[in-house]
Amino acid sequence: MKLNKLYTFLAVAVASMTTTACFDDPGTDTLFNGNVVEFNAGNLPNGLTSSFVRLSSTQTDVVQVQVNRVSSTSTEPITVNIEADPTSTAVAGVHYSFPSKTIVINKGEFVVNFPVTVLTGNIAPSETPNLVLKITSATGANVSTNYNDLTVRIRVICSSTLAAKYSVFWEKLQLGNGSGGPGQTATNFVIASAKEVVFTASGTGSYTVDDISFGMYPGLYSDSKPAGRINDACSKLTGPSSNADRYNDPFTINGVVNPNGTVKITWSNTYGDGGTVVLTKI
Repeated sequence: MKLNKLYTFLAVAVASMTTTACFDDPGTDTLFNGNVVEFNAGNLPNGLTSSFVRLSSTQTDVVQVQVNRVSSTSTEPITVNIEADPTSTAVAGVHYSFPSKTIVINKGEFVVNFPVTVLTGNIAPSETPNLVLKITSATGANVSTNYNDLTVRIRVICSSTLAAKYSVFWEKLQLGNGSGGPGQTATNFVIASAKEVVFTASGTGSYTVDDISFGMYPGLYSDSKPAGRINDACSKLTGPSSNADRYNDPFTINGVVNPNGTVKITWSNTYGDGGTVVLTKI
């Protein structure tokens, strides 16, 4: 197998050299001789997503949107004018503001940032404002026809500090019957041999949990812990659809962070396992 790969590589290499030799003058290249301005992220299908953790009602943040000069030379400055497109769902003065609508790409420069002030303190996490930016004109260059607009998806989340080790108390525990229903149940219960879980931060408001059965699998089934993820959106907890055990049985997870700092989670799988647990930081 390794020899076959080697022969294939040599064949490709020889073909490549042969093809190169076909050019009359490989030393002469055609350079791009245009002079345009464009959004650096204009080729991204979903634009830019900027997420901020809201800490106060007066908080502001800044998104730096990169604008490029695409040219073989940079001997003259370029003035670029940018506006919010009417298709934006973000509202000026409510979700964002512009320190200026004009930026200058100076002589010798190819990149400059266009700052957008995000009024984070005004934005509820349930809102999903999208700001569509448009390069309306440029002095000293043409505006790109392909990358002259960009959507900035503004998202605000609450602070989250769930990374910790927790003790597990079962308000309700249900062992499944294999068909999605109950087999055995218990209330106000602690699984003594598996009574702790660990949340590890894996992103902003996202956590990896070492056991999303919360002790049931290792403590009652003598099975391996199914690890998974839980997301915290302003004290509302959800598990992504990708959560599953080693049998590919999906888990449904929902919960809340209580005012006293405890975490209450209700979960289930299609086997019929599940219940409601209260987690307390250790």
